[in-house]
Amino acid sequence: MKTNSPSRLGRTALLVGAGLGCLAGALPAAEKKEPPLENYLEVSSGYTLQDGDRAGFQKARQYHKEGFGGIEDLFYTKELDDRTTLKLRGRALAGNGDYLFDLAVHREDVGFLKLGYRQFRVWYDGSGGYFPAGGFIRQLYDEDLHLDRGNLWFEAGYTPADGIDLDFRYDLFTRKGKKDSLSWGDTGLAAGAANVKGLLPSFWKIDEKRHQLSASAAKTTDKNAWELGVRYDKGDYTNTRNVRRRAGEAGFDRKVTQKEGQDYDLFQVRGSYEARIHEQLVVTTAVARTTIDTTLSGSRIYGQDYDPIYDAAFLNRQQRDEGFFGAHGESEMRQTVANLSARYQATETLVVVPAVRFEKIDWSNQVEFEETNFGAGPAFAPVNDEVEADSEKEWKVVAGSLEARYTGKKNVSLNFKAEWTKSDGELSEERIVEPGTALQSITIDRDTDFKRTTQKYAATANWYARPGTTVAVQYYYKVRTNDYRSTRDNTVSSADRYPAYVANQDFETNDWNVRLSTRLAKNLRSVTRYDYQQSTIRTQDVGLAMGESAEMTTHILAETLTWSPRNHWYLQGGVNLVWDTLRTPAVTLTGAAAGLVKNSDANYTSFTLGSGYALDDQSDLYVDYTLTESRDSYVDNSARSVPYGSDARTQLASVTWTRKLDRRTSLTLKYAYGKNEDVPSGGNADYEAHLLYGKIQYRF
Repeated sequence: MKTNSPSRLGRTALLVGAGLGCLAGALPAAEKKEPPLENYLEVSSGYTLQDGDRAGFQKARQYHKEGFGGIEDLFYTKELDDRTTLKLRGRALAGNGDYLFDLAVHREDVGFLKLGYRQFRVWYDGSGGYFPAGGFIRQLYDEDLHLDRGNLWFEAGYTPADGIDLDFRYDLFTRKGKKDSLSWGDTGLAAGAANVKGLLPSFWKIDEKRHQLSASAAKTTDKNAWELGVRYDKGDYTNTRNVRRRAGEAGFDRKVTQKEGQDYDLFQVRGSYEARIHEQLVVTTAVARTTIDTTLSGSRIYGQDYDPIYDAAFLNRQQRDEGFFGAHGESEMRQTVANLSARYQATETLVVVPAVRFEKIDWSNQVEFEETNFGAGPAFAPVNDEVEADSEKEWKVVAGSLEARYTGKKNVSLNFKAEWTKSDGELSEERIVEPGTALQSITIDRDTDFKRTTQKYAATANWYARPGTTVAVQYYYKVRTNDYRSTRDNTVSSADRYPAYVANQDFETNDWNVRLSTRLAKNLRSVTRYDYQQSTIRTQDVGLAMGESAEMTTHILAETLTWSPRNHWYLQGGVNLVWDTLRTPAVTLTGAAAGLVKNSDANYTSFTLGSGYALDDQSDLYVDYTLTESRDSYVDNSARSVPYGSDARTQLASVTWTRKLDRRTSLTLKYAYGKNEDVPSGGNADYEAHLLYGKIQYRF
């Protein structure tokens, strides 16, 4: 079991909590009502006592496992003069890595200046897979992973009373750290060297930076409104996925590092115009032109350590350890989008909104790299090839929609919306091995035409049966058809032709739901909802008939009750029941493939219960409880492949007490208990946690 030991931050949190408790008794209650104070400072501290999977707890709750403390919220505003206002927001929570500085100065009929920085931490759990037969699980590194996300900004605006509004903004976005990946490494220690399983944990190293400049000019009058804008982005991404294969197995243990680099420039020009033709008709149009130029780089290299230099004779190399290095490529994308819509008030009870959209995208991609591989043992001789790949893609979209709302019938409103999309395009692909040499070979030379049509129809009816009671019924139908035709394809006889052998693929969805909201008694309200959705995927491969690929059926039943037995007391409870099943023809396979694939079920229950009670004029007590539990969704198929689905039970209960100590000061104390039980992980993702939290707010 993984357990806590009090850290310096934890001990500080306990001392702060004790001080907050003493302060509750020391400060007097509010004596009289005075004008509200706008500014405030909130200081808080939290500490967790925990057993079990601490990384899993952090990911689920997004709290630092050893606690946090500092300034939770700061708000300050001041009138610098009759027309100028300053506003400041701030936060600094050590432990959680959550910081904010947001300063704004606004002068009426002149403009504004804004400056700020935001940083926050997102936690991830780097655990790998669990194999029930033998209880196999491996921890290869510190599973406490996180990403720090940041945003620095500056904005200036000119907003004259009757002139043109101007706005300029600069943003710097960053994302850096480590997170888990589901591209797990294989191991022969779980079920034997002849039956390897992908169970070993892997992780991403993320380093991303993006600069964004934007500017706009806009003006609004009683008759029309227009806006023109430009945007420039420059991004630099250097990310790596790190996988370990056959860890701890002599002669097989090696590491794979896949680098993915992007350096891109985005430029966009956009404009919009809205005109009120008359009281019944408003027309809106918008156009945007975007270009993205990207330089690509990367590698996938096997070695004894992460991020190695390519070595054709590295220890423990194996047959088919395929990779590449020295990748360098360029990608260009050009997109033009235009749309036109109108809002027509045909009568007092009928509104019609037609819209149409046009889009055209052109892609051009080129990349060169050295492909690496290894032959059969015992020599495991390297097999390297220079590879060049090119593709060109053109995509055109025409879309339209029509929406109508009718309220001409007493206590009833009707909505209808229809959407249509038609797309077509061409894709050219070429892959050349050893280009420009006597050994040159064109392994892919393919032109593909594709067409896509989408239709969606939705209807909603709301009936206000009586005061306090509403019935809402909605149905929508959506279908998307995809047609592919290779006009030239040199891979027809190849064993690796994917995805060119897919000729057609259709998606169809029917969704129906009903919602009843009613007041059962003067102090009791109920909201009931039922959803049913069925989706079907049908696929046709070249030379075969159309057949069903998958079918998903979902039932959702939800109920919420709100009861106020006293003016100073309320209770609210809710439950969601979900039955979700995905079936594929692979379930019916026989012979050696029998039992390899099972139906995928995702059935779960979610229950919440909350209550608030006013102890007196200055104090309130809140109690909350949540339970989430998966049901009949786990299949231990480890005898044939790997376990599927989930079987988990997560609970969280909390008690919160708040008290207004005087006009300026209020106190919040909270205790929370969390527990997670996870069967597919063999209990390795289980945890129990106690959270102690205190906050004091001071207004000024």
